[in-house]
Amino acid sequence: MKRVGQPLDIARAVAFLASTDSDFITGANIVVDGGFEFTNDYPIEDYKAVAKSRNFTGKVVLVTGSSSGIGEGIVKLFSILGANVVVNGRKAQDVQRVAKEVQELSPLKLKPLEVVGDLTKSSDVNNLIDSTVKTFGKLDVLINNAGIYPVNNITSPDVLSVWDQTFGIDLRAVVELIHRSVPHLEKTNGTIIDISSVAGIAPLKLSIAYGAAKAGMDMLTRILALELGPKGIRVNTVNPGVIHVRDPPNPLEVVMEKATPLGRVGQPLDIARAVAFLASTDAQFITGANLVVDGGSIFNLGVANVKL
Repeated sequence: MKRVGQPLDIARAVAFLASTDSDFITGANIVVDGGFEFTNDYPIEDYKAVAKSRNFTGKVVLVTGSSSGIGEGIVKLFSILGANVVVNGRKAQDVQRVAKEVQELSPLKLKPLEVVGDLTKSSDVNNLIDSTVKTFGKLDVLINNAGIYPVNNITSPDVLSVWDQTFGIDLRAVVELIHRSVPHLEKTNGTIIDISSVAGIAPLKLSIAYGAAKAGMDMLTRILALELGPKGIRVNTVNPGVIHVRDPPNPLEVVMEKATPLGRVGQPLDIARAVAFLASTDAQFITGANLVVDGGSIFNLGVANVKL
C-alpha cells in the first residue's frame, strides 16, 4: 500500500476483534502487514475518527448475489450504514423484495439500484458495472458474493458439468467483475471483498468443485492484492463457516452447530459485519487477507467429514 505500518493500523484491527462485530470470529489470524516496519504514529484526531469508521455515507457499494442469504445481509447492513447500494440477483422478484427492504432501512431512504442478471454472461456483467457507474457516478466497494454450492464428488456422473458450472459463477465471474471494475475503483481508492469459504482452506467432503473454486478465489485475492495495491485498491476475502440462511437447517448445520467452539452456526449479519470492517478505513492497511468468520468451526471440520 506504498507505506509502512503505524500503531493505529494495529489498534484498528484489535478494536474490531474486541467488538461485537467480531462475535463469531475466534481462532483467526488477521494479518495487518503492508510492511514489517513502523513509523511515527497518527495524530490523536485519527484515533478519535475510528468511532465514525462505519459511516459509509456517500459511498457506492455493489454486492453481487444480494437478493438472498449472505448477500442480502451484507447489502442491508451497508444501507443502514448510509451507503448507496446495488442489489443484484437472478430473480427479479427477489431483487425487488430486497431493494424495498433496503430502502426502508436506509437512514436517508436512499433508493438502491436494482440489477437483475446472470453473472456467467459477459453482457450481464457489463450491464451491472455500467449501470452502477451511470446511476451513482462511481464505485467504491465491490463485494463478490454470488455463488453456488453444489454437493458433488469425483465419482458423480455429472462431475465435469458441475465443475464447469461452479467455476463459472464462483470464480470466472469474479475475475470478469474485477476486470471491469478496476478502472472505476482506481478512481476512488476502492476496495474489493470476495466472499470465499472455510471450504477453500480446509477440505470438506462432497465439495470438490466448490472447495476448489473457493481455494482459487483465496489465491486470486492474494495475487490481486499485489497487483492492485499500487493502484490504491485493497483486495481481501471473508471466509464464512456454516451460515444459516433458511429454515429448516440443513444436515451440515446440524452437525456443525455442535462442533463449533462458539456453540452456534453463523448468521448473515456475522459476515456482513466482517465485510463492513474490511471496507472501512479501519482496514486501510489490510490487503490480501483471508478473514475466517466461522465461530472456530474450521478446527472441527473433521467432524463433518466423518458424518457426511
